[in-house]
Amino acid sequence: MSTKYKVLCGTPREHCIGSLYSTDQDLPKKSHASHEEAFKCYARYLVKAEGYIRIGPREFRKDGHPVRVLTKKIRFGGRLRAGKEGSRYMPASRAGTRGIIVG
Repeated sequence: MSTKYKVLCGTPREHCIGSLYSTDQDLPKKSHASHEEAFKCYARYLVKAEGYIRIGPREFRKDGHPVRVLTKKIRFGGRLRAGKEGSRYMPASRAGTRGIIVG
């Protein structure tokens, strides 16, 4: 049996292009199937909603602000694993060492 994972991108829910999932504690949230999808979602948010200009594969610039560099695509976001029932998701082991973005 393979373990199912979801990845959080840190993008505000109204701007996220991920799929909805629900938890037993709060409102539905959005997640992505891979780290690469989460990276693309957050990069899109920076350009479209925040007004950043993409100057490199991971670098973004906005007038009057320092250059923002995102982590590598393969490590981007917070990974969630399925719970015992398969309907709830929780942080994967050692997720705190991967730079989780909570939004």
